[in-house]
Amino acid sequence: MESNLLQKGLEALSLSPSPEQLGQLETMVDEIMFFNPTYRLVSNTDRDEIIIRHILDSASAVPYFISEGKTEIVDLGTGAGFPGLVLAVFLTSGITLCERMTRRVNFLKGLIPRMGLANVTVDSRSAEDIDRKFDIVTSRAFHPLVDCYSYMSLLKKDGGKIVLYKAGEESINDELRALKAKGCSPTSSILELKVPFLNEKRNLLILD
Repeated sequence: MESNLLQKGLEALSLSPSPEQLGQLETMVDEIMFFNPTYRLVSNTDRDEIIIRHILDSASAVPYFISEGKTEIVDLGTGAGFPGLVLAVFLTSGITLCERMTRRVNFLKGLIPRMGLANVTVDSRSAEDIDRKFDIVTSRAFHPLVDCYSYMSLLKKDGGKIVLYKAGEESINDELRALKAKGCSPTSSILELKVPFLNEKRNLLILD
C-alpha cells in the first residue's frame, strides 16, 4: 500500500520514478522506521505520514532543482536526509549532507550505500566550519532565516542561490522583514509547492 502511495504522490509531482528510484525511497522509509525508535530521526511514526510529510514534501521541489541543471548542493541540518537524499535520487548533482548530530551522521553513512547513491557525501562539521562553496545552499525545517543567512551566504558561490523549504507565505515575509531589520535585503522570490495528500501550505524561498 505504501508503495502505491509513494508512486502516486511522485506522479502527482510530474515525476516518473523508475523501479530503482522507488526502491531507493522505499529503502529510506524502511531504514527510518527501523532506526527511529533508537535514533529519534523524525517525530512521525506512521509510515504513510513519513512518506507524505518527509519524502513527498522533499520531492515537491525536485522539478525546480531539475530546472537548475547539474549543480553542487549542500543540505544544512539534513537530519534523516531531508531533502538531500530525496533530491539525490532524482538529480545527478553532487549533494553534501551537513549534519552535526553523531547518531544521525552514523545513520546517514549507513543508509547512503543501502540506497545505492554515489552522488552523496556527509559532512559532520557545523555549517560555519565548511570551507567549500556550492551552487545551491538548501535546508528544510531549519533555523529562522535571520539566524542562519550570514553563514548560508558564505557557503554560496558567486551567482549561486539559497533555496529554502518553508511553510506559508506570511511566515516567510515575517522572516524576510526580520532579516531586513538586520541590514540584509537579498533578492528573493517565492515558489508555491504542492505536496500530494497534504493540506498544508508549502513554499520554496529562493534567495539570489
